Parts: sequence; structure tokens; C-alpha cells
Amino acid sequence: MKAERIFSPQQYRWIQLAINLLFIAVWCFANEGLSFWDDYTYLNFANEINQGTFEVTTNHFTSRLVLIYPTAWFIDLFGINEYSMVIFPLLCGLGLINLFFFLANRVNYWIGLLGGMLILCDYHMINFAIHLFPELPLTLCIFIFLVGYYLVLKNEADYRLTGFITATALLGAFLIKTTVFLLLPLLAYLFITDRINRRNKGFWRIFISLGVFYFLLHGFWYLETKGSFMYRFENIANNHVATVKTFFDKESLLWKRLTYLPLITFTKGGYFIPLLLALPAMIGLKRKDFSLKQADKFWPIASLILMLSYWFFSTNWRYYSPLPLETRHIAFFIPAFIMTAVTFWPQHKWFELLKNKAILIAAVFGFLMIPAYTIYKSGNRGFKAEQSIVQQYLVEDKAAQTVITDGLNSYGYPYFYNFNKVEDKYFWFSEMDFSQIEIGDYVLLNEAYFNEEYNDTANFTAFKNAVSERQWYLDLIEEKGRVRFYRIKKSL
Repeated sequence: MKAERIFSPQQYRWIQLAINLLFIAVWCFANEGLSFWDDYTYLNFANEINQGTFEVTTNHFTSRLVLIYPTAWFIDLFGINEYSMVIFPLLCGLGLINLFFFLANRVNYWIGLLGGMLILCDYHMINFAIHLFPELPLTLCIFIFLVGYYLVLKNEADYRLTGFITATALLGAFLIKTTVFLLLPLLAYLFITDRINRRNKGFWRIFISLGVFYFLLHGFWYLETKGSFMYRFENIANNHVATVKTFFDKESLLWKRLTYLPLITFTKGGYFIPLLLALPAMIGLKRKDFSLKQADKFWPIASLILMLSYWFFSTNWRYYSPLPLETRHIAFFIPAFIMTAVTFWPQHKWFELLKNKAILIAAVFGFLMIPAYTIYKSGNRGFKAEQSIVQQYLVEDKAAQTVITDGLNSYGYPYFYNFNKVEDKYFWFSEMDFSQIEIGDYVLLNEAYFNEEYNDTANFTAFKNAVSERQWYLDLIEEKGRVRFYRIKKSL
């Protein structure tokens, strides 16, 4: 079934343009600034590149070069602000959308219409477009590989060019985040299946040769600059410490992680809709489908193998520790789920309903409620209010100040000062010795940034009690939404 039965080719191009523009609009209006942990770290490294002080260190974030360097280029061009730092994730999101439309022109127009809309309306895709995280660039790189192999399987692409593009895309993914190794079981399956069926030899020859070359080049670069071929992997292992999010030291929880907990994870955020749409195709797989003689079966099989990898794969080569149950680590599953759905459902009779323009338009507006709600709630974190207060009372005041605040701001405050060296000092109340408190200190309170893993609510109550015991009080200077700014003063 071709979508041109409903829309003309010209209308189809206008729809593609509209989806792209809507994604840009959502990116613009839903932007809620820094989250201050990972995104601040990446931004700081990007700024160091522009300042000429950046170097790859034992911090494994410094090895995510394909995220850091493009960010450095954009902030160098447009300055450091909440929009310039996420231009690269935006472009990757647009790349995803238009890759669906590229496939649509070769396979089925429904792929572009439905795939583009589902990316536009996916909670995770929006969230990763408006924050400086590696997930969207990683997702794009991996999807390029999946699309490339799919077209080779369909005999719709030149195997030589596609071998080069897919191998280079996975190199890019590897230089973004090592969760790309979740692809290894899928790669092994595809290679073995193709060997059994005696197909795609030229593709695999180029892909594997380039893959080995890239890996050796990567290792020898680290050997030359850092003294170890496995430097990056050693850093990952060394930084993998016991936290509430890891499982290698929690035997009592490990069986839950390897059984039902991932199912709960898949019901969260943006996974529920694409996974629900993809499940019938995965459940309906037959034994003969695994030979991949029907190219469209690639997508449900790929989705299934990726999910199994997530269930059992280890994040550390020194000991077994499954991937933490955070949906952001597997964002690259979403396009595979979407492709599984959009290559499956148009074959079914009920799908004829979408040929009715009224039903199709109603469905579109229903899905658009997701980005609309994301825009609506974007101000809940209070970032812009906080930025305004810091700029007015602290940045413009050149005197050295002490600011008692939450963990996020105590870490990421240099952003407000454009990474310039300042005399102001920021302290996280959960890590403070309350004897350090002095009259005249400022208190910056943003409840949206409270971290209950560190008992922030209880610790802030203890902080207020310590202030009261000294016969002092918190004088409210300004309040904007959930953001409050105080100064410690002596009680009359």
C-alpha cells in the first residue's frame, strides 16, 4: 500500500517539510536549559576544546569525541547558551526524521509519514533533542547502520558504498558511547545468517575490514598518547563503581534485573507506544523468518535481539553487571521499534482506516498532544528563572559571594558565568558542614533540582534548623515559580 493514494507526491513533500519544521519548533519552545550533570560536563569539555585546554583523561566522558567536538563548533559559532549547545542533537533528530523519509521513497511512503510523526511525537526523542546528551547522535549513527543493512538485504543499495557508510556510522557511534556494543549479538546473528545463506559477502568483507581498521586505529592512538591500547575500556571499567543504579554488587536484585524489571522499564516514557505497535510483529515471528529471506522481517528480529541484549549484556568486561535500568541508555531501540511497526501494519486490512483523511488527521492531532504537553511543562524545572536570578544578583555583582544551593547548581554554576573564572563559591547543602554558614551567605533554592537519593529534603530541613539555632533567618529576596533566593540575616 502506498501513501500516495491519500497524498500526492507534492503534498507528501510538504508533509515532510512540516514535520521537520514542527520538530524544530518543539526543540525551540520545549528547551528547558541545562540538567547540570552530564550535559554540563559535555558543555564544559566543548568549551575547553575552544579554549585549547581539552585533553582525553580517565574521565570516560572525554572519549565521547563525536558529541563533544560538534558541540564545540556550534558554541564557538553562536556563543554559549541553552540553544547553541543543543544544535547538534537537533540536527541528529532531523537526520532521523529524514532518514525515515529517505526509506519511504525507496520502500513505502507510509514509512516516512508514520515514522516521521512517531519521532516528532516521541517523548525520548524530544527530551534528547533539547538536552546535550549522547543519545540522539548515537541513535542516528546506529539507525544509519540498520537502514544500510536493510537496503543491502533488499538489494536496494550498492554494497560497497553501504559497507563504508555503515562501518563509519558505527565508528561514530563508538566514539559517542560504548553502549553501541549492545549491537554485537545482532551483528553476529546477521553475519552468521548471511554466511549460511551465502549472501552479502561483498558487504561483510568491506564492513568487517573497515571495522577492524577503525578499531586498530582507535587502539593505537590511545597506545601512542596514553600508553595503553585498551585505555578507554580500562577507564570505563574503573569508573564503573557501585551505585544504586548498578547490579554487580547487589545479588538480591540481580534476578529481578534479569527477569521482570526490564519489562517495567519498557512501559516508561517514550517506549510504550512504539513498543506496543511493534510487539505484534515480534510475537508473530516464525522460525522460517529468521533466515531473513523476507527483508521486512529484519526489523522485528533486530528489535527482538536488541531487547534480549539489553536484558543480559554486561556493562563491564571485568565482572558481570547488566546495563542500569535507565531508558536513555537504549534510545536507539526506538527507531527499530518504529520500523517494525511501519513495515508490519500497512499489510493489514484495518490499516485501510488511515486512508480516511479525517481519521488520519484525528490520529495526528492526538499524537501531537505529546510534544504540546512537553512544551507546556518545560518551565517546571525553573531553569530560566534561576538563570535570571543568578545573573541579576550574583553575576553582575563582582564581589565574592558564597551561595548555598543544591547539588546540580553547586556543580554546574560556571555555566551562568560563561565559564569565566569568578570568586563566587557554591556549596551543596547536603555535603556541607553547617558550621561553615555565615551571615550574608546566599541561598539558592530550586526544588526541581532536589535529589532524594541524597536526602536533599531532609538535609535542607537540617540546614534551616542550623540557621535558626544561630538566631538567624532566611530573608527572601526574590521568588520566581519554584525558585527562591534568600540571604542569611541575623534575627532582630
